[in-house]
Amino acid sequence: MCGIAGIMTNNGVAPERSYLNALRAALSHRGPDGEGVHLAGDVGLIQTRLAIIDLETGDQPLYEPGGGALVANGEIYNYVELRAELGVDAFSTASDCEPPLVLYRRDGLDFTRSLRGMYAIAIHDPHAARLVLARDPFGIKPLYYSETQLGFVFASEPGALIKAGLVTPKIRTGAIEELLQIQYVTGRETAFEGIFRVLPGETLVVAGGRIVDRRRDQALPDDPPENWSDAEAMERLDGI
Repeated sequence: MCGIAGIMTNNGVAPERSYLNALRAALSHRGPDGEGVHLAGDVGLIQTRLAIIDLETGDQPLYEPGGGALVANGEIYNYVELRAELGVDAFSTASDCEPPLVLYRRDGLDFTRSLRGMYAIAIHDPHAARLVLARDPFGIKPLYYSETQLGFVFASEPGALIKAGLVTPKIRTGAIEELLQIQYVTGRETAFEGIFRVLPGETLVVAGGRIVDRRRDQALPDDPPENWSDAEAMERLDGI
């Protein structure tokens, strides 16, 4: 379990380090083995690391030659196969989280289609002047965000956004019934007003401190399996 968080301001100036430090402190319990900060232009990213793979060179943020930066929480199960496919020369570490950055350079916003694993990823692409967030298709790893007066902010936990002073805590009254019934709030909205969940399999594109695009490639189909023919069911199973 690692922690990631970040800010993209809506006025083009650099995020205040005090906010990044507060986010890092709020997520320190998720990553006792290391921490890192990326600050470039209007974007700041932080990661607190629980080291499992590539203990020596896998600290984040990870960078690619073009200046892109990545922070991630999770594990890419097929990273060995991806390294073989993409070529060893494309990598500077042995981290399982570096293949997503190399794939992004090759495939753009379609980079998640090659990934197998559980992950919450944030990539700063300075050339496209955008921030890209992605969550695994089953939604195993959490990722939350808010669009504030400062700009776009995100974190592995909603509490980190509140503790950092980026979002004022206010319970959303529409969530109370669901919380009492199942102790959880489903869908994009959370128990807090103004804090939202990146949906399973969703990729968000942020520019100028605001969401400008969404796309989703979820693991489970929208149409129920009972409507499928046997042949279609087998074809879909083979495609997983």
